[in-house]
Amino acid sequence: MRKAPIEPPPDKKGHLCPPSTATHPKDRWESLFVYSFIIKFTQLRGKVDGLNSPMDFEEALLSHEPHTIMTQILTRFVLNLKPGTRNVSTDQISSTLSGVLADYSKSSERTVFWDDDLGINVDPFRGVDGGFFAADWDIKLKILRQLVELQLTHSMVVKSLIDHAWAVGHSKHKKKEPIEVPIPDPSDPNSRDNLSFSPIGQDSSRKRYWIVDDSPRVYLSTNPWKVTSTFQTVSSTREEYVALIEKLKALAPTKPKLKVEHAHQNLVVALEGRLEVIDKEFARIQRARKKAEQRHLLFAQAEIRQTRTRRQTRRPDYVYYDAENSDNERDGEYKYQENNLSADEDTDFMNSRSDTASATTGSKRTGTDMGRRRSTRTAVVNSSARRSAAEADPWTQWRGERRSARLGAPPEAQLDEPPSKRARTEDTLSVKSGVSDVVIDSSIDSPVEQPLQVKHSGAAVVKPTEVAMDQVAGRKKSRFWYYAVEPLPTPPVAVQANEGVNPRGAGSDFTSSESTAVPRLEGSLSPAPPSIDED
Repeated sequence: MRKAPIEPPPDKKGHLCPPSTATHPKDRWESLFVYSFIIKFTQLRGKVDGLNSPMDFEEALLSHEPHTIMTQILTRFVLNLKPGTRNVSTDQISSTLSGVLADYSKSSERTVFWDDDLGINVDPFRGVDGGFFAADWDIKLKILRQLVELQLTHSMVVKSLIDHAWAVGHSKHKKKEPIEVPIPDPSDPNSRDNLSFSPIGQDSSRKRYWIVDDSPRVYLSTNPWKVTSTFQTVSSTREEYVALIEKLKALAPTKPKLKVEHAHQNLVVALEGRLEVIDKEFARIQRARKKAEQRHLLFAQAEIRQTRTRRQTRRPDYVYYDAENSDNERDGEYKYQENNLSADEDTDFMNSRSDTASATTGSKRTGTDMGRRRSTRTAVVNSSARRSAAEADPWTQWRGERRSARLGAPPEAQLDEPPSKRARTEDTLSVKSGVSDVVIDSSIDSPVEQPLQVKHSGAAVVKPTEVAMDQVAGRKKSRFWYYAVEPLPTPPVAVQANEGVNPRGAGSDFTSSESTAVPRLEGSLSPAPPSIDED
């Protein structure tokens, strides 16, 4: 006889809780589970604006648009699981969350989204358009519950808090004795009493009452260890909280004998003792909401208000006046002039401006060479005098652009090539007969010179036989000194280069390359007092 094949044992399935019929997150135990984890293992309640009670959490959960509270909660949960995650902004948190859940769903560990028929964890975002925030509140609540369970199992931050509260010390080497960790004091926020969560009491019918914070929210449930356990909210406001206390008082036995009857009386006493704490929590929430409203109002006003800065963002436009805008100047008010130059003329104008500025470095700008430069932020003055000067000579308002000789432009307005300069040579210098001064060729351009101020006292006084000169051939000119030259009684010939001598009058002889003798001059280098007009 053949033995019958041995069939594999069927997979053992855990007990399945009946689906919930709740129409609001407040009647689901997952809401209490997630919010209690936020209170005990994170600091979001004190840092996120608006997260002050379970009602605020439920309001963010019901929103179908990105909510600040929900975004901060998801960011904290993701960072606890993946500390190096960066894409946690509002527009990227949904895709980041999907990737984190996909990583933990690859393992054989069963999650909330386990499919018995397929034998794998399915994607919770399958069939959901718009990501996490566009999903129904039931899907959101399941995802948050799964994130909390993953943190309690895999997050090193959360596991370290639990080990600290229960005084668990991990030793790497088994040969060594385990490290003794002291149990935290009950006043420590991370102590065992503060991290554990138990009902505040039960009534005579063995129903549990749960409280998670100092708000008037009270949850009611039957035995949580049974599959048929129910869960609902019985109080959310102070009025409902007081009404719940009066109802429990009415159901309390007059003469308690059993253990459950004593527990009922203890529950009433515990609820009555929280009234003062609830009032203080209400006052704190009102202050926090008032500060948040003021902050948002200031932000809104800052967006509308136009602030004035010290400096204008637009650069001032400088305009060079000519005879064409004289009609606009009669009103005593400046008007903006459009630049009518073409692109080529504008480029040539800027090039000529830069060449002129570099060629005239160090010289003073006169009123007749170029037009006056004025800013758009100043008023126009003396317009009549400017009009008369422009009518007398139209080239006084020349602005530096290239002008052709065919149009009658003067030589200084023709900038096709730089003006030629005549070199200073021996031919340009001559000594007049019978006169002891040196004449310099007048063809060389030079700025307006101030008359010499000769000293008549002191060590640098000019002798009666000497002549003061501002410059001689071969020596540079300066406003801080002048040259004292003493001619010798010799025939007047061309001077090659006079060497400056010491102030005591000891001259130096020199001869020319030609056969004609060169006169010997005795002179002194005397400092000239600084002129008041020159800077």
